[in-house]
Amino acid sequence: MTGLNGCGMQNFDLTKADGFPLLDLYRGDGDSFPDTAHEVLAWAAGLLTQSPAGAALLRHAAESGWSAGLADLHNGGYFINPESRRILLDSFSLDASALGNSLYFRNGILTGFIRALRDIWHEGRVSATEESGFAPEYILMIERARAADCDTATVLVCWELRGAGFPDVWRHVLGETEGDMAIVFTRYLERDPGALFDGAALAYAFRQWYADSSRVDGCDHETLESLDGILSGTDSRNPFGRAMPAGTDVESLSVLPDGICYLAGLGETVLRDPFFAGMNDPVNQTHLFHLIYDMEVTMVNNVPFRDSALARRIFPGADIIKTWR
Repeated sequence: MTGLNGCGMQNFDLTKADGFPLLDLYRGDGDSFPDTAHEVLAWAAGLLTQSPAGAALLRHAAESGWSAGLADLHNGGYFINPESRRILLDSFSLDASALGNSLYFRNGILTGFIRALRDIWHEGRVSATEESGFAPEYILMIERARAADCDTATVLVCWELRGAGFPDVWRHVLGETEGDMAIVFTRYLERDPGALFDGAALAYAFRQWYADSSRVDGCDHETLESLDGILSGTDSRNPFGRAMPAGTDVESLSVLPDGICYLAGLGETVLRDPFFAGMNDPVNQTHLFHLIYDMEVTMVNNVPFRDSALARRIFPGADIIKTWR
């Protein structure tokens, strides 16, 4: 979700954390042991320069005027705010000195940073939810694909860092929730080393993201919560749209900084195959049903109508005609 990623932290108070321009952090070789928030972030930025994909994502965000800081987000990830161009990375409730002395948490900061940078990469390439014109059910599909791509890009950058002499980063990914994606990625490369260059290995890692129902259901929940917020804050009956995305809309999410589109020709499959497009969580199903219902119903004197003109004819003296919300 545009501006949402970070596990529903869209209302986080940005004044709670310092921000350091990425242009100032874009230095170093990643070998130092950081002791302050600035040094922790500079360590992560310096390490990313050792990965071609990571360096390109960092450079894109830095040249676009983004800054980064640490905050106790309690989400194990990140929060981005496009308006202020600020990234906040979860500090895991630790101070900077403790983070700097823990390889595990430093690598957690690093992987969160990679996801945030990839999310920023999408900001200028994906329309805001209420501007896309897509119906809510298709917004869910696009947001799934965006989240899957952010994790896939993280696997790629960490693989490149492993090749650059930083194996601890790769071991960290193998032990985290994206470990299954990393394993699928490496197994495919073992069979076909050239798959690293044509994007096929990344396409399989992307597919694996959907194999974990907790990832899919969690992404859907965040998206639905955000759609609820948009609907509640507008006077429009349908602030989204009714259009269906094309396969190219999905494929465009997978374009890497070097120009490779690892989902080329697979966009329609992602939109139509039940493996990618199905919704199996009953809570999310109910949430989506009520969201669509709220977009279609007008309430007059506690009586629901799908046609507001009919509602006015039946209750001509009603002072308030409004949607369910």
